[in-house]
Amino acid sequence: MSSTDHALVAAAGATRQGLLAGLRSWIILPIILAGAFMITLDFFIVNVAIPSMQRDLHGGAASVQFVVAGYGLAYAAPLLIGGRLGDLYGRRRMFALGVGLFTLASGACGLAPTMAVLTATRVLQGLAALLGPQVLAILGVTFTGESRARAFTAYGLTLGLAAVFGQLLGGLLIEANLAGLGWRSCFLINLPIGAAALALTPRLVPESRAPGRPRLDILGMILVTLALLATVLPLIEGREQGWPTWTWLCLITAMPLFLAFAAYQRRLGARGGAP
Repeated sequence: MSSTDHALVAAAGATRQGLLAGLRSWIILPIILAGAFMITLDFFIVNVAIPSMQRDLHGGAASVQFVVAGYGLAYAAPLLIGGRLGDLYGRRRMFALGVGLFTLASGACGLAPTMAVLTATRVLQGLAALLGPQVLAILGVTFTGESRARAFTAYGLTLGLAAVFGQLLGGLLIEANLAGLGWRSCFLINLPIGAAALALTPRLVPESRAPGRPRLDILGMILVTLALLATVLPLIEGREQGWPTWTWLCLITAMPLFLAFAAYQRRLGARGGAP
């Protein structure tokens, strides 16, 4: 075989490897976006289920509010922590853990016998959404150049579709009343999606971590969690309760907490730590 033939074979092999790598990247995309879709869908789909949920479980107005607020709070507060855990222990691992917990929590929501149990499982759903930060991180390390732009466009479109069609899908599920499940199907619909994503993630999604070995910033996590809680809780509950005094106190407290977080992060970075 001549040197030209060797070069052609090598070029053909490189092209084939490039095509396979590109194909694998686009196979990964729907798996990762399934996680983002479920998280966003559950912000909106529950709204149409509230009347039948309240009637079936004999819940009051306050308990229904916390079914909604508990999910939002539990999702928002540990968001930055979830990103750091992915950097430390692997984004694929945290994504799979989040999908698994979210799927189990969705099943528990769908089977909840009381409003208290439903509220607790909604909080668990929100905490399991630590998969959220991993979605963007995995997309960032998997795609490059124009492919990355298209992947992030697909991400934005997925969130938009989940938000727009969440209430429509919830209404259709309740109206169809499959197997007599009613509002419970709004949560149980996550089970096949989550199971499929969980089965495919270890096989197809590459593992990645942050370079080096960053440490967990415990004090930073506490400060940012308190700041986010002080911001999100009154924004969720304030309008419904007529903006009582505690909501304004929380919002006022949030600003010094954010400032303390920023100052501590800057000081930690200056000392060579891992903010």
